[in-house]
Amino acid sequence: MANKVDQFCNQAASSPIDSLDNFNQYHKNLKKLVSWNDVGILTDNDDKNTIILLSLNEEVVATLRLCLVPRDTANCLANLSESKSVITYRNIQGYQITSYDLLTLDSISGIWIKAGQQSVNLSIDELENLFVRFEDDRKLKGRGKDFTADTKNTVWRESYGRCMFTGCGEKLDHDTISGTTGNYAYLAHNVASSEQGARGVTELSNKLSNNPDNVLLLCDKHHRLIDKVAASDYTAPMLSAMKKEFSIVANSLLDGLKYQPIPVYAVLWPVNSQTVSPPSYLQVASSLSRIKRRMHEQINILSNNEDLLIDSPDIFWQLMPSVIQSAADKIIQQTKGCGFNAALFGFGPTSSLIGLGAKLGNKNDVTPMLRFRESGNWSWPSEVAVGAFYEIEGLNDLTENADIIINIALTAEPESLIGASKALSGNKNAQIITIRAKEKYMGNGAIPHPENGKALTAELQSIFHKLKSDYSIQTIHLFTCASNAAAVFIGQAYDTHHPEVIIYDFDSSTMVPRLQLKNENHKCQVSVFQQ
Repeated sequence: MANKVDQFCNQAASSPIDSLDNFNQYHKNLKKLVSWNDVGILTDNDDKNTIILLSLNEEVVATLRLCLVPRDTANCLANLSESKSVITYRNIQGYQITSYDLLTLDSISGIWIKAGQQSVNLSIDELENLFVRFEDDRKLKGRGKDFTADTKNTVWRESYGRCMFTGCGEKLDHDTISGTTGNYAYLAHNVASSEQGARGVTELSNKLSNNPDNVLLLCDKHHRLIDKVAASDYTAPMLSAMKKEFSIVANSLLDGLKYQPIPVYAVLWPVNSQTVSPPSYLQVASSLSRIKRRMHEQINILSNNEDLLIDSPDIFWQLMPSVIQSAADKIIQQTKGCGFNAALFGFGPTSSLIGLGAKLGNKNDVTPMLRFRESGNWSWPSEVAVGAFYEIEGLNDLTENADIIINIALTAEPESLIGASKALSGNKNAQIITIRAKEKYMGNGAIPHPENGKALTAELQSIFHKLKSDYSIQTIHLFTCASNAAAVFIGQAYDTHHPEVIIYDFDSSTMVPRLQLKNENHKCQVSVFQQ
């Protein structure tokens, strides 16, 4: 039934309604199924297709197509809009809507959203003329309104006097060759000011001509590129997205000026011979903004997927303790002058990152940063810390024993982790404590904010201490499925007088012991696990 309702509501996927009687009947039946509070008109390149969208609180609930004379079409839209006096008109310039695009409400909604910057509100009285223009299929000559001083100033402020073309950013208030200062910028339209222009759109060209949201600041080269050299390659939606990205990048970088500078380190180790790149400056700035810090000078890359670790997997784990020690020593020594405050962009096998976290310890303020595996971006899901993002099982019914198993499942809880820990539990007669991300947080971003990671560190530190003091636990077997940042936070929980920890990592379809944490002379020692 639901599919039939969806098909009925998405009338645009069918043949256009071609009579007022059919429209009235459709309108009557539609009101029994859905409600809406906005009406929109969506056209594509050269107005070849026209879709009517009905939305409830910005969610598209129905679509239709009409094949009527302009006056009747305008009257139908007036009936659909009921008490509202304006209708939104958008054009997806440079794109031709296909029958495939019309198959679902979601696909039509996606195009509607993408055309968001090529949009104006029209009064009911303007509709008939709009549809006459569509049928006339002729572009008006001449240009729209000239730029006002307010528009020029707004665009200049938004651009910070730099070219907004992606990857350029040239400063436009001086000539780099002669050194002469002045205004070397060009204001360029997304939707062309002339309907006959390369990105001209019926009616929108005139109405958006002086709208600062429709204008970019460009250098001479890129102004020529989008208007003369390769105009067809740069559609209005593409230029709008370019302007939006510039604003996000510029503001993210400039926001860093509000924060205290701290040193930033990258420690990148291969995972199964796979390597990753250091974070970009923008990713560093975005990540550090969560802890209200900015990067001091430039990123310090301490380990960058050394060839030896990639090319010699047979000795990888034998080398890892010394590699961990070297990275930790450099960070600790170099951050002394900064009060041991630093940010760490660490990537590698989970067990190695836990070892690095343990060597860094929790007495300093080295904050690991999160990398999303799917996108390859370094960022945090939440701008602020959230409540409890995990739950703990098995902590309240413990008995004294020499061994305990702790499963930490934050990105997933795979069968290999469950099976390996259960098998060890049987062999060691060891109880299992499970720390599991709540369903809504389970995934690579299970730790939504650095403060949540620090809270997890504190919780684990308390658990480790309790296991030793209250239950005489000598060895913790740690099975972890977690993000790179979570692994470091977990390692930072390890402290003096805690039980020794054996860290397990994935190997084929199971998990095997890789590294061992011990406290010797009040110092954490990381070593390869020996049977």
